Amino acid sequence: MRTSTTKSTRKLLIPGLILGVALAGNSYAADDKEDGYQGAMKDAWLDGRIETAFTLNRHLNPFSIDTKVENGVVLLEGEVESDIDRDLAGEIAQNVDGVASVNNELTVRGENSMEKMTGKAKKTANSFMQTVGDATITATVKTRLMANSNTKGLSINVDTKDDVVTLSGTVESSEERDLAEALAKNTGDVARVDNKLVVSNQ
Repeated sequence: MRTSTTKSTRKLLIPGLILGVALAGNSYAADDKEDGYQGAMKDAWLDGRIETAFTLNRHLNPFSIDTKVENGVVLLEGEVESDIDRDLAGEIAQNVDGVASVNNELTVRGENSMEKMTGKAKKTANSFMQTVGDATITATVKTRLMANSNTKGLSINVDTKDDVVTLSGTVESSEERDLAEALAKNTGDVARVDNKLVVSNQ
């Protein structure tokens, strides 16, 4: 008789247990939806869903991606390995229900350093070319001063920096001083002449 009672009890408990599990499952499913969330709560829910999606994706490193959500607008910041990963993260975030839009500010790792290296190389090349150009101008001006019988090229110092020629030293007259300046100005690629020549008899 006891055995019959136990079996009857089990028959009553098992359907109840199954119903309880089903209700619990439905409750969890309802919690996994954005319905009912508003404002900051909804943003926090979206943030969690996006980060979970990144974690489950084998191509992305969720620890290198910073997710911020405000009024349904997602901001992605951080570094990824490639352009493909950047676009993938943006698409994953956009596909989460409730996301209004995505601002994808993710950068590709190594992009900045490559830009810096390229910029540094260009700067070095430009500096070298400028040095060569300045040396060429100095030599040309010096040659013109020495070739002109009215200027004493050996007594005039010529320095060039960034296409600006500086004349220094001593000349015998103001006419020679002006002539030296004119010869320097008329040399190709000279931007300006800083005439510091001193007339000896003055």
